[in-house]
Amino acid sequence: MEAHPRCLKAVFRSDVRLVVPLFQRPYVWDEEEQWAPLWEDVVTTFDRREEDEIAPHFLGAIVLEQKRSAMGSLEVREVIDGQQRLTTLQVLIAALRDTYLALGVKTRLISRLTKTVENDADLVDGPDEEFKLWPTNRDRSAYTDVMRGHYRDSTHDPALPRIAAAYVFFREQIEAFLARSDDDETESVLDGLAEVLLEHLEVVVIDLGIDDNAQVIFETLNARGTALRASDLIKNALFRTLQDSGRPVDTLYGKYWESLELPQWQTEVRLGRLLRPRLDIYVGFFLTVLLHREVQSHQLFTAARAYFGTDADRAEDFLIELARYARIYDQLDTGCIGTDTEQRLLTRLEIADTQTITPILLWLFAHTDGADRQRALELLEAYVIRRAICRLTSKNYNRLFLELLRRLSASDRSAGDVIEQFLVSQDSESGLWPNDTDLHEALQDLPLYRLFKRDRLQRLLLAFEQHLTTDRTEPTPPSSKLSVEHLMPRSWHEHWALPPDPAAAEDEEERRTAVLDTIGNLTLITGKLNSSLSNAAWSKKREHLLAHSALTLNRSLPTEWTTASIERRAEMLARAATTMWPRPAGLAGSSLRITEAERDLSPDRDGASASRPRQDATRSTAAASTRRDIGQHIVHAFADLEVGDFLTVGEIRKTPSPQYPINDLPSAGAISARLFPSNGGPTTVPGVVGVIVGGRRGARKTG
Repeated sequence: MEAHPRCLKAVFRSDVRLVVPLFQRPYVWDEEEQWAPLWEDVVTTFDRREEDEIAPHFLGAIVLEQKRSAMGSLEVREVIDGQQRLTTLQVLIAALRDTYLALGVKTRLISRLTKTVENDADLVDGPDEEFKLWPTNRDRSAYTDVMRGHYRDSTHDPALPRIAAAYVFFREQIEAFLARSDDDETESVLDGLAEVLLEHLEVVVIDLGIDDNAQVIFETLNARGTALRASDLIKNALFRTLQDSGRPVDTLYGKYWESLELPQWQTEVRLGRLLRPRLDIYVGFFLTVLLHREVQSHQLFTAARAYFGTDADRAEDFLIELARYARIYDQLDTGCIGTDTEQRLLTRLEIADTQTITPILLWLFAHTDGADRQRALELLEAYVIRRAICRLTSKNYNRLFLELLRRLSASDRSAGDVIEQFLVSQDSESGLWPNDTDLHEALQDLPLYRLFKRDRLQRLLLAFEQHLTTDRTEPTPPSSKLSVEHLMPRSWHEHWALPPDPAAAEDEEERRTAVLDTIGNLTLITGKLNSSLSNAAWSKKREHLLAHSALTLNRSLPTEWTTASIERRAEMLARAATTMWPRPAGLAGSSLRITEAERDLSPDRDGASASRPRQDATRSTAAASTRRDIGQHIVHAFADLEVGDFLTVGEIRKTPSPQYPINDLPSAGAISARLFPSNGGPTTVPGVVGVIVGGRRGARKTG
């Protein structure tokens, strides 16, 4: 390996083809991170060029590997590292050349600039040899259009290909730079820029010898510039292994990898708290299926490379399987896979809000079909949704489903039998399959409105709607824009009178607080009701729902809506749930029950796992007080209410929040102290004001 510092005219002086392998990533540099800093370097060097013995401006390193070529043909070097830098420099040179041409400035420097981007026509045997640099296939069309002047009259446009956008950026910067000088100085300024580009910008060219390992060097240098994704590194290692063994990489790339470079695979997707490329997320699931072990995001490339190494047969098998499972993953992601029944099962699985089951789904759709696959999906759905409704943790799902994957892969029995036997044998907190009594109690007692994220709650109610819909009822598609609505409103005090007897009133208020956010008091509507209708008397609200809703959930609402009505409706939905998500017959008589200590009763939070560790009940009061904010608890209680809505201190207290989960609620006195300061001053909690309504202390939302 040899390393030489070279100015750009030396790098591009000889007739050569600098070929970027098709398996390297496309051009990704942008204005903010790379183009603008490079242009600033050019301007800074321009201003220094009159200095004696001006030091060249160093732009980094490029790594080239010499390839064998036929006698008399152009020398070929493969770009191992630095393709982003080389491409940008070629585009910048083309932009300066075209500025000369656009202004009609005639100078021999135009020829010198052209010779740094184009090869001698007498040595060119085909169109792919015309230019010194030959990008990866995804960039070739835009690159050749730029080099041939097709974008000379273009202006900034977000729709431009990335390489064309770079060209337009540099043209505009050159023109703005010229505008600083008088017209009679235009040629000298252009010549000064040409001098900077050709003479004073320098890169270190690392030429690899025949025994140098190009892949190792590529991996070592990849952290410079724009960081490579794990899938980029895997792609490069995979195809270099295939190329070194003489496999037809062009054919293999087009057949198995090219589709993975479509925009749908490059989008950033949230997984837990982080945004990651969708392709990298898929590769993680694929490696789990392939290796039967969990592979963390930072281990993707290491695990893949360890699997195929320099074995071309294994690398080709890896590529084929990667493409096969990618088609399945894409269909799972878009909901366009399997039968109508299976698609409905997959949609309902999203109620559980866990992606740890994805490797199992990939395996099932790759290895099973028919009744066996449907039964397997039904078992998985019933298991995870029962646990989700009962608020049982999913923190151990990665290990649990990994063990299930191993058993499925090793067994010659039907997938349904393997899954049933495995899941019914789980008897720990992290694996218990809730029984019917547990499910009934959860649906009747738990404030799911406060515990579930809205999209999960909507899917749960929609599952009930579709189950209750008969053959004579018009079905509701899963994509309907439906909102979750309280039947008895959270601000019920104005139109929902309490009994006149004080003791009965206190008891009824407690019952309403207990059932207000349970599934029995929730429904779906098309579009959010306005505040006046949402909080209206039941007769008016029911009339509107019956007039404008075709949902089965709403068509049988009674003329009176009381706490008893809510409890009966919750019981009806609980019976439906046991039918929709049945336990296997072998578990029907199981005596194992869920304890309250096993439930995770902290609310779901966006961008985080649906299951979080419960607060430690043994921690000291002092430690708790340093981490919790009673004001934020009050704000959270009003988060989904309309301006003007009122809650009593008791209702605020019993509304769980991230600060105070349902098993560790604040005291009523602490809430009153924040709403009604002892100095008589105003409420200090933003967005609410402490008020007394009908003799009851509470707060009203103000904004």
